[in-house]
Amino acid sequence: MIGTKDDTTSGTGTLEDFGSVRCLWDDSVCVDPPTHFVAQEWADGTDAEVFCVRHYVLTLARLCQLHLPDCEGDFAGHVASHGEL
Repeated sequence: MIGTKDDTTSGTGTLEDFGSVRCLWDDSVCVDPPTHFVAQEWADGTDAEVFCVRHYVLTLARLCQLHLPDCEGDFAGHVASHGEL
């Protein structure tokens, strides 16, 4: 089943964060409006962050290219859901 926007953001525990007016990229300041989200699985639950399209792609690329090659887990074990807001 393909999730809708409501399906992919509900249950993340951080719906209020989806009201952010700027990208939450933390390596530098980005004032671009968020257009996408990444919800990650953590030991204490799911947490979601919103990004502009550029930093959304970079977030997923960093996970796939830098973290996963040295990790025993897979993409689905790290990312609960992701996509366009």
